[in-house]
Amino acid sequence: LKPEDCTAQTKNVAVERDNLRENIRRSILVLSHEKILNSTNLGLALIEKLQKSENTLRLEAEEAEKYFIAEEKKLTVDRKNLTPKDFLAMSDDFDKRVELERLNQRQKEKTIKRNFNKWKRKFYNSYMIPIVEQFMQGYGASIVIDIDSQAFRSIIYDSRLNITDRVISEMNTAYRNIEEIVLKITS
Repeated sequence: LKPEDCTAQTKNVAVERDNLRENIRRSILVLSHEKILNSTNLGLALIEKLQKSENTLRLEAEEAEKYFIAEEKKLTVDRKNLTPKDFLAMSDDFDKRVELERLNQRQKEKTIKRNFNKWKRKFYNSYMIPIVEQFMQGYGASIVIDIDSQAFRSIIYDSRLNITDRVISEMNTAYRNIEEIVLKITS
């Protein structure tokens, strides 16, 4: 073995090491799923549908509150004409109905939240991930790190690895029939 052969071998190892480092860097992409949801036309349409559901529920709650306030005032006025036993019975009945309505409202809130979580899963799995997979193929990436996940919130990365804005742009281009897709996701 000649010394120049060893030097050449060392130079090749350094080049191979640089190539490996470059391949590893290219095999990792970064995105923000929350920004994608909040910035794509499809994500915004789902959020708007959520807000309409929440607004409808809020209006229902306001109507129920007005009804119960009026009934409570009437009960207070009628109190002087009732025996303590009758007033107590009416008061207990009123309290039960108010509690039942509150429970009903909480159940509706939970249903809305549960539905929105279901919609988001469909959004990510059926509409975002296929676009992300296209980027992975294009970049030859084998890993995509979601910077919104708890484990990666403090990650420092080269901004060129972040494909969030490109995914948003591609989703807005690919999914133009928003109303039809929202109907699919939410039904």
